[in-house]
Amino acid sequence: MSTSESAADRDADASIHLHAELLPNIRQLTLYVSLPAYPDSDLNGNAFHPQISLSESRRAVTVSLTGPDHEMSETIKLPARVSEASRASLKFTGHRASTEGRSGGDGDVGREYSFRMQVDKDEEQPRVAKEDFVDDFIPWTATDMTASTGVRCRACGHVILDPSGPPRPSSDTTAEGSAPPPSRGWVWKDLPSGNWAEMMDFWHCHKPHNPEQDHLDKNSEVKGYGAANQVVATPGTVLVDVPSFLVTEVDCKGLRKSQQKPPAAPSSTARGVSLECEGCNALVGTEDITARGWRLFKAALSVRQFANAYTHEEGEANEESTWETQPTETIVGAQLLEMIEREGVRRFVLHCGEKDGLLLWVFNPDLRYSSSSADRSITAQRAMKIFMQPVSNIESLLDPEQGKGQSITLEELYLPANIFAEVDLALRRNNEILPASARRFREWEVTFLKR
Repeated sequence: MSTSESAADRDADASIHLHAELLPNIRQLTLYVSLPAYPDSDLNGNAFHPQISLSESRRAVTVSLTGPDHEMSETIKLPARVSEASRASLKFTGHRASTEGRSGGDGDVGREYSFRMQVDKDEEQPRVAKEDFVDDFIPWTATDMTASTGVRCRACGHVILDPSGPPRPSSDTTAEGSAPPPSRGWVWKDLPSGNWAEMMDFWHCHKPHNPEQDHLDKNSEVKGYGAANQVVATPGTVLVDVPSFLVTEVDCKGLRKSQQKPPAAPSSTARGVSLECEGCNALVGTEDITARGWRLFKAALSVRQFANAYTHEEGEANEESTWETQPTETIVGAQLLEMIEREGVRRFVLHCGEKDGLLLWVFNPDLRYSSSSADRSITAQRAMKIFMQPVSNIESLLDPEQGKGQSITLEELYLPANIFAEVDLALRRNNEILPASARRFREWEVTFLKR
């Protein structure tokens, strides 16, 4: 470790860290206070005094540590307003938290305390409507896009979907009776959820036979909602699902098929060819043979929403906008939330086609928390609380030996290698943000994914 890194670590260890989590079901708030290593008194016998105080609004907590030659303090905004009676419980005596497993003694690892405070009875419990739970967590839906939206490689900025988009003929006519010039831009459509496809398959497979209904089945196939129909890519149209955009090959620029065959998931069939950016060789998508198109990973892209759409007269797009990206952990978290909603499961095996992977248990899909060691935000954050275990052989979980039985509450999520590595790093980094006493639960590592 370099000298600068050692100094940074020492500075981090010499600060106060606060972390608060809201437990809405029991209307309680848990506050963790991590103090730096300090003796009870200095060499002259002068005592060091840690103090904790609740703001007048009962929505913020301040912790300070004072001594003869040293003073520090930290403040966070709580996820909810606590009761007035909570002031009496904010005393360090009797609230020492267990930091079992940390190296060293009390004199060099700091001290940690935990407090339970009751949420104010007049405080409205944060509620998430069902439609918000289903739709709000998905980044970059079709409704977020416009005809002039541009898409490029996140790593190098190489344009993949031209902001001007392909020309689209117009069915309208002008006052003179002639057709106007073709408009330009992309058509964005959200793909139906997995529930829709599963219910249609179930209905077509198990419905009683009725000859009088045969003509309705043919009509459903023509209109596109029959079981035999499938989603296919269409030129000029971008189909959107939770982790990706489905487009045609002819609509993409600056991509090439990889010469390396991607690893196949142990419990799945071989996948299509990977797609690389010609500018930086980054993995940005994969070929979807079934849908006859290319799937572009949202985690590998940046999107630009232009202030004004492409106009035929100007011949160019308005540049008054900026490129935006979505955190990889947010996109993968949205995939987990969608599977929770669709399958009703909470445990997942994440992997990238290799032998090892991660076993995740989504303990709380909608957690409110505040932390002074995260991104220094003054407002409460929203996340998924997750229990995690590394797995050395995912095949034993996905396809157990005969007689052992397979868990029906376990789902598989395959991720490209680069995306899996980013999520793995985010999970481990978020684990370190938590107080030492809250980083483990039995055999599980505790962490979270931001929503």
